[in-house]
Amino acid sequence: MKITVKLGAPLSQVVGESKAVLTVPDGATVADALDELRTRYPDFDEGLKGKGLRRPLDKALYALFVNARPVPFDQAGATPLSDGDRLYLFLPVAGG
Repeated sequence: MKITVKLGAPLSQVVGESKAVLTVPDGATVADALDELRTRYPDFDEGLKGKGLRRPLDKALYALFVNARPVPFDQAGATPLSDGDRLYLFLPVAGG
């Protein structure tokens, strides 16, 4: 099955693409998709930790969504994907 991954800046700048189409097996989870992104893009994990920002962190600081539904990173292995799903990774933004 195919899923589309959209990557927000600066992660998109670190890996060199803002969108990727992945082919994953039936029954794949969000964690499987993240593993595929790690394989495809060697700097993916560093990008999740903020590489390209002024002060990178030791943990992932991106928000993860499947079809506009938030998914905590610790639930990625328990979150199944379906054909045509869209996975989004963006920095959370706050403002007023």
